[in-house]
Amino acid sequence: MTGQRSLTSRGRARQQALVAAAADLFLAKGFAAVTVDEIVAAAGGSKTNVYRQFGGKEGLFIEVVEVLSAEFLSPLVQLDLGRTGRAAGLEILGRTLLRQLLEPRHIAFQRMILASSDLFPGLMARWLETGPRQSQAIISRFLGPGAESGRLALFFHDMIVTDPVLRAMMGETPPWDEIEAQIDAAAAMVARLLPQD
Repeated sequence: MTGQRSLTSRGRARQQALVAAAADLFLAKGFAAVTVDEIVAAAGGSKTNVYRQFGGKEGLFIEVVEVLSAEFLSPLVQLDLGRTGRAAGLEILGRTLLRQLLEPRHIAFQRMILASSDLFPGLMARWLETGPRQSQAIISRFLGPGAESGRLALFFHDMIVTDPVLRAMMGETPPWDEIEAQIDAAAAMVARLLPQD
């Protein structure tokens, strides 16, 4: 978070409250419809805190994007697959990821990102790095070293994520058994393409 090193524990708590309140408001109304006054009213503190800690509403919005991206990926980051086989591990990774990405809060986040991308030309690139590229990297590390693992991780990620998330954004979240069948098929396909140990 911006300016975190110089903050007291009370200052950090105030900063976290601002980010949490801003996240809820941005997700509900979009960037353009939210004012700094609304954020401060919801979180407490003052407008001065927003400008000092984030440089204004734009900086706070970018912080919200980074914090929410990390929040959505947290269950994936915490997975310990140990000696799990490739296909089974990919199935676990896929289910964990899709449970997060299909949550209503994440679907609202996706809509918010898309709606704000023309206001923030670099936002889509930042989101790509803090969201999808991170989940792809986690999958790639599970698959093992080498360029082929990176390519197959991207392939697996996009096979399981694109259709259900787009459908959820249109208000038609597919049934979970259909999602699981897609994950299992993609996991089996990728496992077959990997070099054998």
